[in-house]
Formats: sequence, structure tokens, C-alpha cells
Amino acid sequence: MSIIKVIRQYRLVNLRIASYNFNPGVLSTLITFVMLYVMMSLGFWQLDRASYKETLQQTIEQRKELPLADIGSLEGTQQERRYRPVELYGQYDVEHSFLLDNRILNGQVGYQVLTPFITSDAGAVLVARGFVALGQSRKQLPPLDTPAETSSIKGLLDMPPAKALVLADNVQQTDRWPIVLQYVDIAELSGLLGYPLYDMQVWLDADSVSAYRYNLPALSLNAAKNNGYAFQWFAMSLALLIIYLVVNTKRK
Repeated sequence: MSIIKVIRQYRLVNLRIASYNFNPGVLSTLITFVMLYVMMSLGFWQLDRASYKETLQQTIEQRKELPLADIGSLEGTQQERRYRPVELYGQYDVEHSFLLDNRILNGQVGYQVLTPFITSDAGAVLVARGFVALGQSRKQLPPLDTPAETSSIKGLLDMPPAKALVLADNVQQTDRWPIVLQYVDIAELSGLLGYPLYDMQVWLDADSVSAYRYNLPALSLNAAKNNGYAFQWFAMSLALLIIYLVVNTKRK
């Protein structure tokens, strides 16, 4: 007799309850509890994600209400400075802008416009000015209107977009501006510009003169979706446990 057949025939316990016998096998018990562990872990992971999003949303809303700060005077880590309202005084580098590729707004494909803003105290800061739609082809880039005069702008300090999976080189051409990017690397962009950039970017206020269509993703967090996923995983875990008990319980 094979080992697998012996394992399948072996019974873990033989528990009698009234006129019923609970007599589960080793193999079915092992498979069931492995699946339960995986599904319960995924459920708790979704709850952790929901809690993180709720905390982050509260942090965003609280910091949005803080008074405007001078970016040159801010101290602390990037996380401590993140989502702080700031005011910059200086002027845009009108000759140089970047287009972050593969952005979507309301179902429309396009770019996120990033333009350096040169200040007297904090150096150059990368400003996310909003969304522009894709042109007739990728060879025909959308025209950008960048104010040249010295002015003050307001915005929200944030981390550069996280680097996602990319299938192409970040910068494929540097002989013309704006340059199309696949991801944002502050050190790499500083090298292309020839001067250092601040280690974070600024989301430009939506009502600013130099802003395009607004697409600030950090303010559209949805913790309810993660709570819904967690409920589904826990419900499936409960259903699997009930099936395990019913299948392995027989009337005497």
C-alpha cells in the first residue's frame, strides 16, 4: 500500500458528539488549515492596508490645514515634511520640463507635467503641475505653457511618484524638451538639468495660473475597498471551515 493511500485512510481524531462522529483525515485537515491560514492572513493584511489608508488620509487632512511654510525652513525626514502646505517664491525654468508617461485621468491617457521651480532659498524644486492629454501620437508632444515671470506659487509637499514596473528606459531622448519619463528619479533629473533638485516634489495648487488639470492621487484614498476585501476573505474562510466540518462529520 502506498504512503499516500495510508495517509488518506488515517484519521486524525474520532470524536463522538451525540449521534454524530467527527472523523477528519490527516490530508484533508492539512490542506484545509493551510488554506485557512492563507485566507485569514490576506484578510488581516487588507485590514492593515485599510488602517494605513485611514491614518494617511487623516494625516493629509490635518497637514493641509497647517499654515503655509517656507520650504527652505522645513526640517525633518521626508515623511515628516510630506503633505505640508508650502509657498515658493521664484520662477519656473521655462526651458526645461518633464512629462511623466502613462498617466490616466478620467479614463484619458496622457502625461503628468513636471517643471523645476527655481527659488532663492531652497534651490530648485520639481513642481507637479497636473495632467495633459496625449497628443495625436507619442512623437507629437503636447505644447506646454510655462510662465516666465517671477512669482509665488503654493502647493503640497510630497514624495516623487514611486518607481513602478517599466519596460523601457527612463529617458529615451534628450535632444529636445520636454523630456518624456517613465519614472521620477530626482538624482537622474538633476543630472539632466545640470543643477540639484530638492529631494521632494510639490503638487501645485489646482487654482494656480500655471496648473493643468489636477490629478493628486494621494487625496483619493479608499479604505472602504480594503475593508470589503477583508470581509470577503474572512467570509470564504468561514465557508471553508463549515465545509470541512460538514464533510468530516457522519451520523453513526
